[in-house]
Amino acid sequence: MTLSFELRLRFALRCALRHALISLLVAGLSALFVFALLYPPPYDALLSIGSIFLLLLGVDVVCGPLLTLLLASPIKPLRERYLDFSLVGLVQLAALFYGLHSVWMARPAVLAFETDRLVIVTANEVETEMLPFAPAGLNQLPWWGLLKVSTRGAKNDQEFLTSINLGLSGISPAMRPAWWLPWRDGRVGMGKRAKPVIELLERRPQDALTLQAAIVATGLPAQELRYLPLTSHRTKDWVALLDTDMRMVGHAPVDGFSGHD
Repeated sequence: MTLSFELRLRFALRCALRHALISLLVAGLSALFVFALLYPPPYDALLSIGSIFLLLLGVDVVCGPLLTLLLASPIKPLRERYLDFSLVGLVQLAALFYGLHSVWMARPAVLAFETDRLVIVTANEVETEMLPFAPAGLNQLPWWGLLKVSTRGAKNDQEFLTSINLGLSGISPAMRPAWWLPWRDGRVGMGKRAKPVIELLERRPQDALTLQAAIVATGLPAQELRYLPLTSHRTKDWVALLDTDMRMVGHAPVDGFSGHD
């Protein structure tokens, strides 16, 4: 049986279009899962997940329908067509699930107060083998959301030297469950290190509009807000806005270290 190229192309385009619509629906649900549940603002920006995940989705959405466009043909038996589409769908889903698993493994899992800053630690940065040595209630990472902790200092000179060596290799106390303390234990230290947001406004007039917008979003007057640098392995140029009880109530993409003692 012969088939003109035009008829075959029309059929393949219809199939590819249906496949693209289904792929876009799945991509939308995946994006909702990632950006609303695993990486809500500001963690998506702090960890630069947006461009990586959207690239993954883009490749997945394009490649599936493209394979369908190449394989679809009305002269194939119905069973063979279903087999083709099923295999393409399985490959596409496998790639999507692999990408989602990778994103989940690198999700923000811990918000730690460390000396003079708040640190976002991802699940794959935590020394998970040390979780049994964390205080009660802090020895299991959440599936999503953040575990809030503060960190202790070194107990002796040997631990201090070990900590320095680990820090030089990129493993900070925020990543070591054995160094964690309950969040409430760090409130006094946070109160000592946090500075008034008014001071940051005066020191960084170039960021005044960004800061003012972040202040308004908290619903609190600027006079009641303080700030600490908010960092991740990707960036150091954010601040967390804190209320009088040292609760994080806002955030802004502003460098909080310049002039921060």
